[in-house]
Amino acid sequence: MAWHVCAAAAIGRSHVDGGLPCQDAFARTCEGEVLIAVVCDGAGSQPRSHEGAQALSADVVASIAARVRDGAIAPSATLEAMTACGRDAIAAARAALAVRATEEGAALAHFAATLVGVVADRDGGWFFHVGDGVGAALDEAGACTVSLPENGEYANETFFVTGDEWEAHLRVCPIVGPVATVLLMSDGAMPFAMAKDLASPYRAFFDPVVRYLASVDAESGSQALLGTLSDPRTDTITSDDKTLLVA
Repeated sequence: MAWHVCAAAAIGRSHVDGGLPCQDAFARTCEGEVLIAVVCDGAGSQPRSHEGAQALSADVVASIAARVRDGAIAPSATLEAMTACGRDAIAAARAALAVRATEEGAALAHFAATLVGVVADRDGGWFFHVGDGVGAALDEAGACTVSLPENGEYANETFFVTGDEWEAHLRVCPIVGPVATVLLMSDGAMPFAMAKDLASPYRAFFDPVVRYLASVDAESGSQALLGTLSDPRTDTITSDDKTLLVA
């Protein structure tokens, strides 16, 4: 069954107040029945992290999509193959960003961003993850596989693709199908989109959103999702940028 993908990124109140751009970004595509998607969250402390998030998400999705198209990787691949594919795609995107930074007289760290991505069909797949944010996959009964955020010593610390130790923090989480719904989100969406224990989506938010998105086309659904994420009521929950992808 084809994927119906809706996604949006909304600027957070703290970014509006501070004159900063939205530093989240996402990219997604489908190769036949395979979904490839990435959400990146740029570091608030870095001046060009929004550019890093945009470049990393787009490049990683394009790289993995090409491998899926060529038959080099599939959602049913082994953990070893999954890990190698995610690592190679991220490494190539990171290297391209490093070249850009050098050419423009910037530090690679200026483009710092986290990354959570998915490659899946309806029979299963895998999440790949560096830093915070969440990936979740649910079956029709609501059973959930979650790729959890990784933070540092403190809750507001995390790890970035641009960091020297990024490979040590690359995590791959297999998804056992059947898969009804896939979610990717930045940490700004987590407080209202995930249950407090992060074991599953927050059903009071998730269920009506998914029902509505299924009733409209992807473009209309993405616009509606942007409206939900931009609702001023979310500012009482989080001041951060908020990105949510629902497939």
